[in-house]
Amino acid sequence: MSQSDFEEYSQKSIHFFSRRVPPLLVKALSLIQSNPTVVDVGCGDGHLVWSLSENSHIAVNSRVIGVDMSPIRVRRFSELTGYPGIVAEGHHIPGLADESVDLTISTMVLEHVPDELEYLAELARITRRGGWLYLSTVIRKSGAWYFRKAPDGRRVLDSTHLREYPSVDSVVKLLEASGFTVNDQCLTRLIFPIAHPVVRLLHAWRPIKEVQRIFLNPAYAWIEKLALPIPRYRSIELLATRRDI
Repeated sequence: MSQSDFEEYSQKSIHFFSRRVPPLLVKALSLIQSNPTVVDVGCGDGHLVWSLSENSHIAVNSRVIGVDMSPIRVRRFSELTGYPGIVAEGHHIPGLADESVDLTISTMVLEHVPDELEYLAELARITRRGGWLYLSTVIRKSGAWYFRKAPDGRRVLDSTHLREYPSVDSVVKLLEASGFTVNDQCLTRLIFPIAHPVVRLLHAWRPIKEVQRIFLNPAYAWIEKLALPIPRYRSIELLATRRDI
């Protein structure tokens, strides 16, 4: 996907917000030192950092930075969260020094990047030794099905996915090879909130100004509970420490 295509995708594609915070990420935040630096790589519109702030999981003295390759997403991130953002691709973040981050966050990014090992090497570079990585991605089990298609005809969860991992072990091995030691993991079923396509269709038909604000309404959380499981798809969350490399 070219940069111009990605910007068009970022302009039209909606990131859905949720007040739910992943328990493993909460655990990671409880383990880091005072005055921490927390970086969300692939921050999107800021939905995750917003949720953490809403639930009082980010300490007042934290330094929080969002990273995304889309200027549109970075602008939305800063406007929503009040934290600064860096426009950069995940495999090369020149605005962050070596071993400068206490907690690096990567949610549903690994399946999108062209070179997964190059991406993980950059996460290892910016994370301090003994620091933490929270990473999530998609697991596609045998017999998995979804209605979207990749350009090459593969059935995928998202048409921009370059890969979907066959097992938890395959992701753990990637992290271990990249300088991380996996300490904890959580595998959950992926669900399809029925409200999502309705909002997408309405937004495509007539763009809704500040559409993300819909998801900030507490009433939407109740509507979003109407959901169906996605056959044979799972979400894996991993908590790892950066070891000496």
